[in-house]
Amino acid sequence: MKTSHVGSFPLEFAMENVRRIAVDLREIGLDVPPYPQLRNFVDIYMEPLVRRNLVSIKNGEYHITTWPSNVDFFFDDNIVEAEFFSGYAKTLGFKWLRAPVTGPFTLSSKIYLREGGGLEATGVSDVVFVKLMAKYVNSVLKYMEKLGYNYLFIDEPILGVLVGSKRLLFNWSEKDVEEVLETVFTDIGGLHGIHVCGRISRKLFDMLAESPSLQILNFEFHDSPENINVIDPGKLSSTNKLLAPGVASSKNPLVEDLNEVRRLLQTLIEKTKGRVDLVSADCGFGGLATKSGSRLEAYEIALKKLYVIKKAVSEIENPP
Repeated sequence: MKTSHVGSFPLEFAMENVRRIAVDLREIGLDVPPYPQLRNFVDIYMEPLVRRNLVSIKNGEYHITTWPSNVDFFFDDNIVEAEFFSGYAKTLGFKWLRAPVTGPFTLSSKIYLREGGGLEATGVSDVVFVKLMAKYVNSVLKYMEKLGYNYLFIDEPILGVLVGSKRLLFNWSEKDVEEVLETVFTDIGGLHGIHVCGRISRKLFDMLAESPSLQILNFEFHDSPENINVIDPGKLSSTNKLLAPGVASSKNPLVEDLNEVRRLLQTLIEKTKGRVDLVSADCGFGGLATKSGSRLEAYEIALKKLYVIKKAVSEIENPP
């Protein structure tokens, strides 16, 4: 079992902090580090669209410039922290690198196509628009692959809202969702994963497990233990999927007890009949905060949580 991290950390955005995180993750022994997201996970991928005048910012919100549009959305930019980290991480001896890329559903949910509030006014309510954004995310993943990232992940927190236990919002169909995922990962090498935080429905689990575009499913189990009940080990096996479980809180600044993390991980290993890899915290640590408000204190807690996760994996694989 390898250990990983979803993406964000609570430090300020600076290349020196990216370097610092790389060194600290190496010291912990994290197997598959992501490039550290020290900027908002939506803004990172929206800013190139703003620079091309495809999207504009009004009152702190993203709005489409022209819709319907016959302009292709593609990534023709650079992400400096991703470029720096990929090169520096290799000098530290990391073999695997994870690219956390915000997915088309979530990006679309942050772009307003028309006036009005709520999700129904955003791109996620429009299948055609999300498919356009899927091409954009595909071009971002191609860029990440060229940089040397070999675990290509999309982060889709909005999917937990879009796909309920009985139905999908905005007349989305399961076929449409799969077509979006297929577009995202077309001609992308490496291993493909998806991260969905929060509670997930059995319907969403089934849809993602059945997607031929994905190999790794990353869900949270520490702060959402009810997610254990939606996992179908038979489906994981029949579709050859791996579960990447979050086993420590990414929000609570209390560092988990090693025995607690090990028990949760052992439960998930037994539940999935061993189909577990890329063990991490529930989500990124960008929102982790302490009473003091110190980013450095929050960061040190994040590192301690990752250390506990690494130790839990080591003890399960090499029992005393």
